[in-house]
Amino acid sequence: MRRCAWALAAVLAASPPAAVAQTACRGDAAKPIPITGLAGSLQNACPSPDGTALAFTNFKRRYNLGGAVVWTVPAAGGAPTRALSPRAGAQSVNLPGQCWSAAGNVVYSSDVEDRDEIYIVPAAAGPAKRLTDRPGFLAWEPSISPVLADRSQWIVFESHREANPDGAGELWKMKIDGSGLVRLTQGADDRQPQWSPRGDRIVFQRQVKPGQWDVMTIDTAGNGLLNVTKASARGNTDPSWSPSGATIVYSAGGPGLANANLFVVPAMGGTPVRLTVNCGYDGAPGWSADGRSIVFESAPYDPDARGSTTLWRIAAPAGLR
Repeated sequence: MRRCAWALAAVLAASPPAAVAQTACRGDAAKPIPITGLAGSLQNACPSPDGTALAFTNFKRRYNLGGAVVWTVPAAGGAPTRALSPRAGAQSVNLPGQCWSAAGNVVYSSDVEDRDEIYIVPAAAGPAKRLTDRPGFLAWEPSISPVLADRSQWIVFESHREANPDGAGELWKMKIDGSGLVRLTQGADDRQPQWSPRGDRIVFQRQVKPGQWDVMTIDTAGNGLLNVTKASARGNTDPSWSPSGATIVYSAGGPGLANANLFVVPAMGGTPVRLTVNCGYDGAPGWSADGRSIVFESAPYDPDARGSTTLWRIAAPAGLR
């Protein structure tokens, strides 16, 4: 059931134009996160472990285009707190869902120097540190593991050949100081990896045939491949773990959907449950640390074709956390 426009007057008055159009198009209880002072496209919301902040990417022109800066903002929205990456002359992007360490560091990729590499920066204060230096390769979409039983901590990321950035992606991992590089997958097209809350699995999206993506998991050595979504829709992308590790939220299209919406599925596979109801696009979800809500990017249209996205939040059903 679509909500009546008159019941949304207070929300709409404080929302940017894209959020206004998107709210009028929704059939769920999602609400926009008001972020002031930034033009362009707001993407890749990533909740902090303590629940007080979000990291996100601001593309200055439009969706996925132009220079990009990683920012932090209070979890409820408002004015951005700090630019974590260079504010000019670079495209810096964080992974939605899981980009923070428990110590308050944020990882992101940036081409601020010679090519896309991985950086880590304290969210509160301090300079960024470059972690990778791999001539001939590009590093994107980094995610930090929890502290493991041996007290180690790792970063998993998506890797492409610099000569073919649109080609197949591989998954690599390294220690949080940049040492110990290990390739986890090859021979497929794998993207957007994220560590599980227990640190024992990695979720990612794999292109199983042209235009068809599925959500997969592997163990931290690159073995034990599990297809979680099994072609339940044409494009299953942007996976992110629940804090319990029991379920995974992701974005997918499908019959009867004009654009991708969000779905939740058991981490071991099963029947997906639709989370958002929107005639526009919902994607790049991230689960709050307490499990109660999911943040995501949204637009009243296909943002790849035109326009920008804004950030939204929806309550996570108790039985799916």
